[in-house]
Amino acid sequence: MLSRQFILLAAVSIAIIWFALLGHRDLIDPDEGRYAEIPREMVASGDWLTPRLNGFKYFEKPALQYWVTALGFTLFGESNQSARLWPALIGFLGALWAGYLGLRLYGQTAGFYAFVITVSGLLYVGIGHMLSLDMALSVFTAIGVGSLALAQSRRTDPAWLRRWMLAGWAALALAMLTKGLIALVLPAGAVLIYSVWQRDWVLWKHLHIIKGLLLFLLIAAPWFIAVSLANPEFAQFFFIHEHFDRYTTDAHERVAPWWYFIAVFLAGVLPWTAVILQSLYRPLLHAGTPTASGFDAERFLLVFTLFVVVFFSLGQSKLASYILPVMPVVAVLAGRQLVVAGYRKADAWSLLLLAVVLLICAGQAARFASDVTPAEMFIAYRPWFLGASLLMTVAAMTGFRARPARPGHIAAIGVLVLLAFQLLMWGFQSLSGSRSSRELATAIQAHVPHGTVVYAVATYPQSLPFYLQHTIIQVIKKDEMEMGINLEPERWIATMDEFLQHWQQHDQAVAVIRTKNLDSYREQFGPVRTIYSGLRRTAFVKQ
Repeated sequence: MLSRQFILLAAVSIAIIWFALLGHRDLIDPDEGRYAEIPREMVASGDWLTPRLNGFKYFEKPALQYWVTALGFTLFGESNQSARLWPALIGFLGALWAGYLGLRLYGQTAGFYAFVITVSGLLYVGIGHMLSLDMALSVFTAIGVGSLALAQSRRTDPAWLRRWMLAGWAALALAMLTKGLIALVLPAGAVLIYSVWQRDWVLWKHLHIIKGLLLFLLIAAPWFIAVSLANPEFAQFFFIHEHFDRYTTDAHERVAPWWYFIAVFLAGVLPWTAVILQSLYRPLLHAGTPTASGFDAERFLLVFTLFVVVFFSLGQSKLASYILPVMPVVAVLAGRQLVVAGYRKADAWSLLLLAVVLLICAGQAARFASDVTPAEMFIAYRPWFLGASLLMTVAAMTGFRARPARPGHIAAIGVLVLLAFQLLMWGFQSLSGSRSSRELATAIQAHVPHGTVVYAVATYPQSLPFYLQHTIIQVIKKDEMEMGINLEPERWIATMDEFLQHWQQHDQAVAVIRTKNLDSYREQFGPVRTIYSGLRRTAFVKQ
């Protein structure tokens, strides 16, 4: 029995590290810039129905995260920290949920271990501190799946069953409002495969499908209906282009080999890979202990994990964050495994290997230099790698002493690893000059009044509008705003000749171009003054 003081101390320590320095890193292009700019434009325009990116309609994702981030901007101002607050907050809540689910299914110690494993896994920590939609989708999906497992574990209790099933349907509705139909596809696939494998046909009678679907629609449908009525083009683009086309074609240029997600999974669950693999292996070959109702939660969670990995492996579009929803789920299984079989020495060796890899990276930092990221930036990153390596080494030594597993050892490993990963995240600011548009925006703001027209010529720095606090005019390059530009072509400039006509009409304006195109374009601009010269982009102001 773990003491409340111990659990509270561990949770508070982890929370401090988890939320520390959220705003230290500049927003990285393209994703963080995009997902900060859309809610900024919501606040600026007052239109919280139709998402817009750089002024153009943007229907790739639903609106829930934009609303929450916009609310954060309204309450706390627009900054790196407030932009990342929602992914960090929902990520920490997801770890707490894993702990609660483990507690309910397998006991207090297993629940505590599930919390620690979730909050210190490589992929989970990384995505939890980046501005994207994947963390919210993953947590809401994990809550939906976990609620089903809790509900079915006590089918004989109608109130318990109804309460948790409706909670699960509500969570999936929020997942739908975060990223779309995948919120239904993943749990539905797991339920179908599990019921066939276990011949658990009774499961379908206890899903509260009618009540659940009504609740799901009550939460999710209003925005989809309203945005479709206001924008007739929404439904085709969102449901066909962004779902079926993305999954079945390589149009989004995210192609990877079939084994990609296996590799991502094995790396993403570090430093708990061995115990997690063991926790998946056991229910695959041996049935767990079904509840009195006949439901095997261990096998259901296993089916969900395998289905997610296989489903995305069969798709044509692949990103590491797609399998994030399995991380809290496998942490629950691993928490139980730690209680049953103890800590795996192989995981301590993996920590030591990580420490060595980080040490080598620190020593060879300059070798990672490129045309747009000079050696000096990587050398500045070196101390962060060294600090992370030291923490990993201490965690490995703790792991070698953690047989059998003791809560203090597991908590110490989790805290040390989380801090090591956070050092790497904080240190990434050393590379921000080549990965973010903040320095570019600062230079523009220092030389021209706010609101001065800014043209992005054959480039689109995603975080630039956010840092400038106003939209910019795109020239030649449509980027991912192609759909919105096609709807409002008058709001962009298609050719260099057309741009030069606009350029000549201004007394003062700014043009941003790729530095590699400097020689090709500069003579066409006429009298200009360079106000920013970076390795990726250069900015001129018209004189």
